[in-house]
Amino acid sequence: MELWRQQVRAMARVRFLKLKHDGKLLRSILLLFGVFILPLFVTFLLLQLTEGFNNLELTASLYFVPTEQKARIKSTNLLIFNDTGSDIEDFIHALKIQKIVPEIAVEKNITSIPQYNGAIKVSLEGKRYHYTIMCSAEPINCFPVLMNILSNTFLRLFKSTERIRIWSNPFPHIKHSALMYDTFYRFLLLMLLLIAGLPSHFAMSSMDDYKIKARSQLRLTGLFPSAYWCGQALVDIPLYWAL
Repeated sequence: MELWRQQVRAMARVRFLKLKHDGKLLRSILLLFGVFILPLFVTFLLLQLTEGFNNLELTASLYFVPTEQKARIKSTNLLIFNDTGSDIEDFIHALKIQKIVPEIAVEKNITSIPQYNGAIKVSLEGKRYHYTIMCSAEPINCFPVLMNILSNTFLRLFKSTERIRIWSNPFPHIKHSALMYDTFYRFLLLMLLLIAGLPSHFAMSSMDDYKIKARSQLRLTGLFPSAYWCGQALVDIPLYWAL
């Protein structure tokens, strides 16, 4: 048994040194590993990039004419209904700081709202200001944008320099789950193919020993056949599972 253990350790050392010095076998294993892993990595990278592109930041300039900038095709002025009976210059100034061109409505009714993407009505009841946001039917995500404009306006009125930003990311949990499941199954399929292809590469070394009759010479010197295979397994199996 002690002789068998010595032979196993010796064959494991020979196998390790052979893998270390035989660059051809190691390169072939790494090439096989790269061939299967590279498409998965590229696919995952592309999915991550497209996931980032799907997140659209909703800004006021997408819907309303910005100051000192060229107006977008479907942007309009932000209509302001002043129903307070007094001046709201502070409110208008806070809007202009956000680079929004407000337009004060002269008439009391709101029949002109379809001509604009959105409007904000400011009214005064007692000592409380009330703000009502209104949107046309066509602009998508108009209400979140108006709420964001109104929130940033309050920040300016309270002398804050911070700014709230919003993004449109519909069904983020569903998309993320689908992406994870898809990536997991792709990874599982490719790894199964990779696992099936690796043993043949490890067997090439034993075939080389068979061709040059090195194994027969070792057996003539008293090497146990089980020690030969167990010594190689001590190196091949950990390397196989590591890959």
